[in-house]
Amino acid sequence: MFREVLFVDRLNRFVVLCEEGGRRFPAHLPNPGRLWEILLPGRVLLLEDRGKGDMPRVWGALLGEEVVCLHTTSAASVARKLLEEGCLEDLAGFRVVGTEIPLGNSRLDFLLKRGREKIFLEVKSCTLFFDGLAMFPDAVTVRGRKHVELLADLGGAVLFVVHVPSPFAFLPDFHTDPEFASTLYVARERVLIRAVAVRWDMRGHFQYSHILNLPWEVYEREARDQGSYLLSGYLPETRRIAVGRLGELDFPQGFYVYVGSAMRGLSGRIRRHLRKRKRNHWHIDALLPFLGDIRVFPVRSSERLECAIARELEKAARPVPHFGASDCSCESHLFFLPQPPLKSASFVEVLLRFRMGRIARMLQERK
Repeated sequence: MFREVLFVDRLNRFVVLCEEGGRRFPAHLPNPGRLWEILLPGRVLLLEDRGKGDMPRVWGALLGEEVVCLHTTSAASVARKLLEEGCLEDLAGFRVVGTEIPLGNSRLDFLLKRGREKIFLEVKSCTLFFDGLAMFPDAVTVRGRKHVELLADLGGAVLFVVHVPSPFAFLPDFHTDPEFASTLYVARERVLIRAVAVRWDMRGHFQYSHILNLPWEVYEREARDQGSYLLSGYLPETRRIAVGRLGELDFPQGFYVYVGSAMRGLSGRIRRHLRKRKRNHWHIDALLPFLGDIRVFPVRSSERLECAIARELEKAARPVPHFGASDCSCESHLFFLPQPPLKSASFVEVLLRFRMGRIARMLQERK
């Protein structure tokens, strides 16, 4: 059994701050992913104690009734057991004859053999899921892209282990890492790609659940350089700023989220926002020079979602009247939050709903 503690903050990629009985302490997080949807203040984490003097280690988290394993190396153990138990029909009869196989500057997880036939297998741990859809990766992965390219050259397979049983479909996360997603899509004719869901319990044991659908036709329609975006930034002090025809507006210290769209050249629009030197054209151009910690969250889609996203954000944040909404009926496309957006469960849910929930809904309606 694991210790249940509360997540407080992430101190760096591999250390989180936890709370138990009013006491706060650090714990090792063996997962370099962003984990935005999991590492929210107050989330229950599952810790395993190690030797005396060693920092406790995060094993997993509780999301409602689902236990999510966060230990990335567990995916390889899952894959090995699924192979041994014959759960992976496409790899039936193969056995592991090598692990951590060095190839150039990379390593692949397994070398499998069936008679004289050999195949390389790379295993990826997936903890990003929402409304029945799982996606990988949750952060840009150059290493993951190189693995897929290697497998395409050598002939092999990649297995995505989804650490909850609720998803029914899987896609590469083309919002977060379009290069990885494109590489996987192109390689699908030469690489065996499978995603499998498993169910974990509070003792750290898992059971095989099912193979997930890979709806490549949805990727082909949605994963283009178009869609909407949420741009966030921090204003370190209260300022009065002239904003085009809106005149001078008072902006209190805090965090701001702007919603925009570009149905042609989404990447170019985002790059323009991030440039230091440019002529003011949109309302956001007046505010951007004063913001720090700027982050952009693309929502690639075949339809314009800007106003729908703005209407949902109104429920999670305070709108700045008329900002960025001169050509639509929305109250605003700029919103104020007193806390970082990624520490707001409501903001993260809006992001996931439009990145993933919308796609999951399409797939369910098609059944």
